[in-house]
Amino acid sequence: MHGHGKVPMFKMRPQMSTLIASIVVLALGLLFFYDGRKDPGDLPAHDRANAVLAISIVISGVLFIISTGRMWFKHLWHDRYR
Repeated sequence: MHGHGKVPMFKMRPQMSTLIASIVVLALGLLFFYDGRKDPGDLPAHDRANAVLAISIVISGVLFIISTGRMWFKHLWHDRYR
């Protein structure tokens, strides 16, 4: 057991590693999107750029939810074990 038989309290902070990973995935998705949309005549590249952006938004959203997951549960918001 942790802390003399008490249950450890979860902190109300997001997990920084997954939050940073979410930002990096979104930034890379935007970078590939703008790179794929450079040539106005290359329609298959436009479709790939749209797909990459959609996938990166979904992955970034999932990572954001994972990083803030502790804040989604109200029963973890109190400091009962001080």
